[in-house]
Amino acid sequence: MIAYNSNWLDALLTKDTAQKWHKKGLLSDEKWQAIEAAYTSNFYSPNIFVRIGLAIFTLILLMAAGGLVAVFFEPNSEMGLSIFSLFWGVICVLVLELRVIQPGRHYGSGIDDMFLYVAIGAFLTGLCSPLDYTTPTLVYYCIAWPFLVAGSIRYIDRLLAVAAFVCSMGIVLLAVKEIPRLALYLLPFAGMLFSAAVYIFSKQGQARYGWRHWNGILMVAELLALVTFYASGNYWVVQQAGADFFQLETVPMAWFFWAFTFIVPFLYIFAGLRRKDRHLLDIGLGCVAAAVFSFRYYYHVLPLTWATVICGAVLFVTAYFSIRYLHQNEGGAYSYEEDSETTLLQEIEQQLIEQTIVNQPGPTPEKTESFGGGQFGGGGAGDSF
Repeated sequence: MIAYNSNWLDALLTKDTAQKWHKKGLLSDEKWQAIEAAYTSNFYSPNIFVRIGLAIFTLILLMAAGGLVAVFFEPNSEMGLSIFSLFWGVICVLVLELRVIQPGRHYGSGIDDMFLYVAIGAFLTGLCSPLDYTTPTLVYYCIAWPFLVAGSIRYIDRLLAVAAFVCSMGIVLLAVKEIPRLALYLLPFAGMLFSAAVYIFSKQGQARYGWRHWNGILMVAELLALVTFYASGNYWVVQQAGADFFQLETVPMAWFFWAFTFIVPFLYIFAGLRRKDRHLLDIGLGCVAAAVFSFRYYYHVLPLTWATVICGAVLFVTAYFSIRYLHQNEGGAYSYEEDSETTLLQEIEQQLIEQTIVNQPGPTPEKTESFGGGQFGGGGAGDSF
């Protein structure tokens, strides 16, 4: 099912886990070096800067090659564009499978990413271009959905996973929107149910050993599900959607959505502390800010400065009691020690610093005046003039 070598992927997972343990002092240097030598993967996975550069270069190359091939298909007509796009998508997939991934050993190098994105874009262009302009948006979502899901699963691509999640939720909401007389009441709850289902599915999937290679994709789905679950019941989102879709000024069951707007963030925080779930805690803190700004959008009870001070005080008190709770209930999920996992921004910062230090020229010694051993005379001149 996965296009990449599973043994090499397992080796990457093993080395990543061992590296975290080594940084925390759980593995000695000798054991870490032995694991690093035993579990080798032959993937070509450059740093983020090389990856971006290779992706841009590949895109330019594919555009140039596609322009030459398009001459034979007459893409000025709709049918010609459709045939050319489907043909070019097949070519990109074949090159990706037979030349880039297998013999080329590319994994997240930028080249395989761009071949995948161009192929999916070509397939969608070929299938959607013959459609009429009056075609409903739901049809486009249904056409794109299988390609996005299949691409994210086979090539373990997180960006396609995000697109597949958005496409799936769009299909659910657009389908519910077509229900007469009940769409206004069902849309928020449809979004909540969909998000809850995706969250449960992603949590269970991350616990399954057989799905270990898709943990990154499932984690992305988990985070998106938490965000969309809160957004589906947020009063501001519901009111804006009602105004855009149904031209309504007031929200039915306003008390429920106002309660949802303020209760759910604290439930996220409480569940994150109890379960020691960092994702729930982070999303919950972000939802607290969203709840405050949603209230400020409709009610200006206090000046912005006072509202900010009160919000900061509430967050400070929440953090204080949360730290006390975590001190009394010790666990490995939270600590004041530096986390061994680095974010993308931290990796970029490290690479920038390393490249700056490596490429920086050494200090050049300044030429000082000396009176010894001169060539042209003066104090301390030698015997040669």
